[in-house]
Amino acid sequence: MSHRNLLAPLGLVLALVIPATLPAQTAVAAAAPQVADQAVVTGTSSSVSAREASLTFFLSDGGQRVITLRDGAVLVNGEQIATYATDGDVEREWRRLVAWTATLSPDEAVAASRDWAVEGSFDGQDQAALRAITGQFAALTPDEVVTVAHGPPEHLEEALVAAAEAREAGRIARDEIARVRDVIRVNVRDRVRDNVRIAVGPEPHVSMVTPFGGLASGLLGLGGTFAALCAIAFGASFFAGKQIDVMADTVSTSFGRSFFVGLFAQPLILPALVAVLVGLTLTVIGILLVPVAIVAFAATLAAAVVGGYLAVARVAGSGLMQRLRGHHGTHPLGLLQSIAWGLAIVLAVWLPAILLGWLPVAGDALVWLAALVTWGLATTGFGAAVLTRGGVRTTFGRRFKPPELPAATMFEHPGPEISTGEWLSSKAR
Repeated sequence: MSHRNLLAPLGLVLALVIPATLPAQTAVAAAAPQVADQAVVTGTSSSVSAREASLTFFLSDGGQRVITLRDGAVLVNGEQIATYATDGDVEREWRRLVAWTATLSPDEAVAASRDWAVEGSFDGQDQAALRAITGQFAALTPDEVVTVAHGPPEHLEEALVAAAEAREAGRIARDEIARVRDVIRVNVRDRVRDNVRIAVGPEPHVSMVTPFGGLASGLLGLGGTFAALCAIAFGASFFAGKQIDVMADTVSTSFGRSFFVGLFAQPLILPALVAVLVGLTLTVIGILLVPVAIVAFAATLAAAVVGGYLAVARVAGSGLMQRLRGHHGTHPLGLLQSIAWGLAIVLAVWLPAILLGWLPVAGDALVWLAALVTWGLATTGFGAAVLTRGGVRTTFGRRFKPPELPAATMFEHPGPEISTGEWLSSKAR
């Protein structure tokens, strides 16, 4: 055979092979820029539960690709691209892959995904699902090409799946607890609604609030207090006029001393009662007298406080009568008049509190001021009662020599000096 005959078949083969290889080279060259433009995988995230298994790839351009197998559907970024048979080989191998990638680096996760293979016999539905999943893996680009072992360890897969199932069981338990709580809340609300009856009253109306109701009650209370003290003063002017004059003389002469004695005597009231009761309990007869002693102590204390307060009123009233009539009231009726005028004066401190008590702040301040003044006057009278031993002792009274008294009066009251209370009492007689 000649050389020309041998070159002819060779030229025919080259003519057939060269055109066939040119399109393939052109396709690879065209595909190269596309691969170069793909975003690189920078991170992965795995999620496995009893309902679904998801594998998330985070890309360098800020995007992500989430591949999920859930209830027989293959989802990519939430969009369904294929379906598969649940509880089959595809789902089992997919869960193994997702559990395995949770322990790998991003580059190793990409390599493991590309090497993923499922063994077994599949129908057309599972084959389509496998092609869709592997197609998504083929589009991933690792930052560095690495190699990994084929398949995850069995104990790792079981541990991850068990943890996922435990989380799912916890979620189901929380949902059940929330459902039971809602049922209990609804039942309680219905029971309360059935047992509660709402009474609808008349329509509300706007009314003007006035202080006249409180003003009338306050004035009536003040008038009742004045009448009660005047009644006590009426009896005291006939039966204890001398004692009230002695206490009044002590108040007018030693006002500060009387106040401080009454102030320091108040904390000693309860200890004094306890001392009396302890002394009585030392004997059998004393034990029987304990109730009587308590009543007597309370009556004595009340008499001292009320008598001292009347003595303070006597001082205030005698000063007013001295200006109006030129005398202090030397007879029992005059004593009663001076005490009545004095009670009107000392109780007048409550008038501003009663008249302006309805004011938000000023009313409360006036009430406290009136109470403080009343307490101070009562403390002073109580101190005068203690100093004079209930109007008997005249040590702290004003002493003078009345030049206008006749000899008979001096004979009736022997001694070079007499107190003002004794002189006023003698004048009343």
